Amino acid sequence: MGIRQGEVTSVTVDGVPLAPRLDLRALSEDGFEWGYVGSGPYQLALAILAHELGEERALGNYRSFCEVSIARLKQDHWVLEGDQIEMSLQGVVEVDMTLEQLLNKVRGVSS
Repeated sequence: MGIRQGEVTSVTVDGVPLAPRLDLRALSEDGFEWGYVGSGPYQLALAILAHELGEERALGNYRSFCEVSIARLKQDHWVLEGDQIEMSLQGVVEVDMTLEQLLNKVRGVSS
């Protein structure tokens, strides 16, 4: 559950504050945010996925999860269920290269 009161945000899971998981990747030391794509929302996406799906899946999918879910949370109060999180990742494939690099690889062109 996420709650924004003025400039302060808090995110909890079953009443316990969600760990930001800066140990996995420090994307924002300013805390969690949502409603746009940026460092705070990316940190939130990483923390949620690490909690729900494990560290490896979190690191591989937090950017996409942020863009399809976290950036679209416009309310000051929200709840995400585990099945919603899993469904938002269906069909998502993270590729650690630019589109041009990917196309060149598919075409068999060296970069």
